[in-house]
Amino acid sequence: MEKIRIFKVYKGLAIFFLIFGTLFTFMGIALLIKSLINGFNSAFPGGDWNAVFFTLQGILFVVMGSASLLNRKYFIEWDEQELRYLLPDKKAIEIIKFSDIISVNIRLFEIELTMKNSVKSLNLENLQFEDIKKIKKKFENTELMHK
Repeated sequence: MEKIRIFKVYKGLAIFFLIFGTLFTFMGIALLIKSLINGFNSAFPGGDWNAVFFTLQGILFVVMGSASLLNRKYFIEWDEQELRYLLPDKKAIEIIKFSDIISVNIRLFEIELTMKNSVKSLNLENLQFEDIKKIKKKFENTELMHK
């Protein structure tokens, strides 16, 4: 079984963003509270703006880390009998049996599969070049088998 992840996400980097984002957010909030108690110096540059920037940077890191971890769930995988995929525009895993495919139309960033009851479209825009080549090669072989 071959499995291709839609988004290449490095789990360690995502966790790094989450940890440091949380630290920066708490540190920024603590500095912001301290500067508000002592009287916020609004002079720019200088002043107490570093607390605001630490907080914003921490929130940004947390958002980036959590978005990376959420994007890890999207994939395309296949074995000899069927294709399974979960793409960003889909809500659930879809399964297509190769025996149900009548025709295959391969485009630049899309593969259109005509089946007995419907037409399915695989959007390959978020994949890397090597992964697109692997998937297209699989469907070229599938197309030859069914003609």
